[in-house]
Amino acid sequence: MIDSQSKTENGTVRTYAIRRLNPFRGVMQVIEAEQGRALSCNGIVWEILVRAGQSPVQDCSDQGNQRKIYYRFGMWSMSDGLLQRSNSPAEDQDYFDLAKKCEALAAHARANQQRLPFKLEDNRELWLFDGDNQKPLALLASSRPTAIVSTSEPDDWSCCIGTNGSPSQRRFPQSQKLAMQVRQRAGLNIDKRWIRRMGGGDGVVEIEGEVIAGNQFPTLLLEEGWANDEEQQRACDYIKWISPSLLTLQHLDKRTRLRVENYLHVQAISIEHHWHLYPEIINDKLVKAARVQSRIERCG
Repeated sequence: MIDSQSKTENGTVRTYAIRRLNPFRGVMQVIEAEQGRALSCNGIVWEILVRAGQSPVQDCSDQGNQRKIYYRFGMWSMSDGLLQRSNSPAEDQDYFDLAKKCEALAAHARANQQRLPFKLEDNRELWLFDGDNQKPLALLASSRPTAIVSTSEPDDWSCCIGTNGSPSQRRFPQSQKLAMQVRQRAGLNIDKRWIRRMGGGDGVVEIEGEVIAGNQFPTLLLEEGWANDEEQQRACDYIKWISPSLLTLQHLDKRTRLRVENYLHVQAISIEHHWHLYPEIINDKLVKAARVQSRIERCG
């Protein structure tokens, strides 16, 4: 991967990626600069969040540093260019300053477009553990090591968001049963631990310092081995269902990546939201076939 930090005439620019978890919906690309942030979940359209100082504003968010204030100020893509908001939630005299920052962030997105995907940096992971064998069962959350720790964290694992899911991840047909299946295996006494993953895959449990071997963590973020055939099939079907987003993961070996590529036809319609961020493609024909199937399904 290319260095995640660079110097420009507009200051230092950091680029990295983080996983979108609970439920897993692929990866988010992040560009950070003095002017604010640019975010993309598909590698095509970027949301521009302009940094606007320290004053309290309602229409703002910052998960990395609560003292910084950001406005959702525009969208940028290579095909459509920059679309700014027609008005500003700030005082009128601040608008032109924010617009200038928005243009600078769009320029950063344009300059880094060919470098996608950025390196995943969320190696601090919150895992739900199996209530019986005390092994990692499902990934609940993750963050960059330098990020401020959230005061709230999930207790339950989720495989879907919303009634119908989202365009990038439609609702898994057996989502309720699978969530219950995971909850039952976790047991009544919820065991979840923050773990720092090392470069080789091993994990170090925070506070206790216990080392967990890398092969103990589910490669595809959910345990694939289950006690009975029904549960085993349901977990397998889920992995197949989310295959377009799973291929955005950067730690998959070639054998696993090819296995997941073979599942792309199951929910091919979501592939256009993810394939630009695939770090590697083993069988190009499978990906192209899924993209063709996606176009047919959207027109059907």
